[in-house]
Amino acid sequence: MGKQWTNSIGMIFVRIGPGKFVMGTPLDESGRYPNEKLHEVRITRAYLLGAYEVTRGQFRIFVKDTRYKSEAEKAGFALLWLGTWERRSGGSWRYPGFEQTDEHPVVNVSWNDTVAFAHWLSRKESRHYRLPTEAEWEYACRAGTQTAYPWGNNPDDGGGFANAADQTFKRRFPTVTTFLWDDGFIYTAPVGSFKPNSWGLYDMIGNALEWCSDYYNEYPAGEAVDPKGPPQGDRAASRILRGGSWVNRPLDIRVGFRHWHVADYQLNVTGFRLALDDLQ
Repeated sequence: MGKQWTNSIGMIFVRIGPGKFVMGTPLDESGRYPNEKLHEVRITRAYLLGAYEVTRGQFRIFVKDTRYKSEAEKAGFALLWLGTWERRSGGSWRYPGFEQTDEHPVVNVSWNDTVAFAHWLSRKESRHYRLPTEAEWEYACRAGTQTAYPWGNNPDDGGGFANAADQTFKRRFPTVTTFLWDDGFIYTAPVGSFKPNSWGLYDMIGNALEWCSDYYNEYPAGEAVDPKGPPQGDRAASRILRGGSWVNRPLDIRVGFRHWHVADYQLNVTGFRLALDDLQ
């Protein structure tokens, strides 16, 4: 585990040192998609990464301080998964379709909402808060491993490691493909309810999908050094989401799985964690 640091609103960050890793997934990984091409990545500068996903309570501080209206609130509706996808009037980070406390990850936030939060916190503390790059995210999630999941290659060895579509979830939504373990939560769980990875990061897999800074497109050819993603994305200018959520099946919660949406899209499975340039 790297050195920890806590900011003015109680967010805990872990120092992630520089290093090299293989990003993407091997051809024989079960459930692999073509956009997960293996390639070497070098991270040359240390950075800090949130030990936890940003909570509802932390987002509430931002909203109270700035009177910010999320994109769901401005639109007057949210996209909620409650057995099927629903467009629900009045839904937002305040009303995601299920009960939450301030210790749960904030959801129904768009990429634009998360960037607004990072800019507010940067101004408040005179530091450079930002979303992690996709490479920084995967490097930290793998924490030195090269397996399909942080716990290994067998999805059903993950009991206690993640909040995903499990047997608790299946009892509420019986038609969904799930893990065989039982995590005790249908929807989101309070951050830090499950085991951290070996670098001290919680919920990198499961709980809420996490926005990254990058546009979505194919990976570059050859080795990449501190990649920040392509200069432009797909036709919709989509942004990357990583890590899977409480609703995701084993196929879509692997470390190398890539998800993407347009920057103003918000769902009750989308959240985020922040990165910060190294303080040293």
